[in-house]
Amino acid sequence: MMSNFETYLLGLYNNRHQAQSNPSQFAQIFILWEKIEGGYHSKQWYRRDPHNPYRERYHKIVEISETRVVVENYNLDWTKDSGCDMIFEYQGSEWHGKLIGNNCIVRENVRVKTEIYLSKTALRCRDQGYDPNGKMVFGSLGLYELIRGD
Repeated sequence: MMSNFETYLLGLYNNRHQAQSNPSQFAQIFILWEKIEGGYHSKQWYRRDPHNPYRERYHKIVEISETRVVVENYNLDWTKDSGCDMIFEYQGSEWHGKLIGNNCIVRENVRVKTEIYLSKTALRCRDQGYDPNGKMVFGSLGLYELIRGD
């Protein structure tokens, strides 16, 4: 039996209100999570470019318990996205997610740090990338605040 994680996760999210309130700090983005045969599909795109997602992946969800879930990440050819799996734990009324370990590497040795907070109606997240010298080369200081179905 799948915990409530799937019901919290699936859907279309966007941060329209946040982006309009603070456009210098937050671009308007959309995140779609959908169930497909064999797993799950996610994609993220900017409002200005809906047909060109900046991130798109396949996933498998492994339930460890009713309060712990692992999300395995795969490229679009279903090859494993090594080092970038996430673990989510249910705390209070939401799921808190982070990368497992410190081995998610992208773009020429940029180490990724991710945090996600998933409630029944919203998804708050932050991705940051750090070069080998510890300098942040992408990401935001604040959390993106996306509302489901907004």
